[in-house]
Amino acid sequence: MKNPFLGLVQFIDLPKYLHIHYPGPRWALVAGYLLTIYLTLPLTPIVSQAAFKVIGRRETGLLISMVLLIMLTSAVWVMFRRIHPDMRLKALMPFVAIIGVATYMDNPAERVHLMEYGILAFLLFRAMGQPRGIGLLWCYLAVLVAGFSDETIQWILPNRYFDLRDIGMNGIGSACGLWFGVMIRRPDDTP
Repeated sequence: MKNPFLGLVQFIDLPKYLHIHYPGPRWALVAGYLLTIYLTLPLTPIVSQAAFKVIGRRETGLLISMVLLIMLTSAVWVMFRRIHPDMRLKALMPFVAIIGVATYMDNPAERVHLMEYGILAFLLFRAMGQPRGIGLLWCYLAVLVAGFSDETIQWILPNRYFDLRDIGMNGIGSACGLWFGVMIRRPDDTP
């Protein structure tokens, strides 16, 4: 069965103008992941407040930090296995920046933005066929629009609020996810 979204994209000939490729199943993963982010927005404060009550605010922050650190360590390990040893120091810079930013966050739940939008950016990067140049910029802008939409939905919800810092965290996480995708890309990788 042909993907209707793929047919629409081919109809308006976006790949020609954006210099990107659209493999079908990866787009379903991106859409499902983004839908999950949006659908869990009303539940996030409830879950975080329950975690604060059950295990404590400080412990919840430590748990989130540990998950972030495990994810970053795993990403660095995968990256180190795939890139040339001369590129390793350069490849670490965004991850060091994320750890620095996450260290100074007041609310531990804000660290989740770094993870969720880093993953979204990487998934979108893969769905777009590992773009280069202007396609990479379009990928970053698409994730920023998704993050801005996330905050707009939060502004509408009664138990959430709009925060520009969260949009910044989404942007930093997105940049790191794209950096990871670019660093592990090999010339023979094809979608």
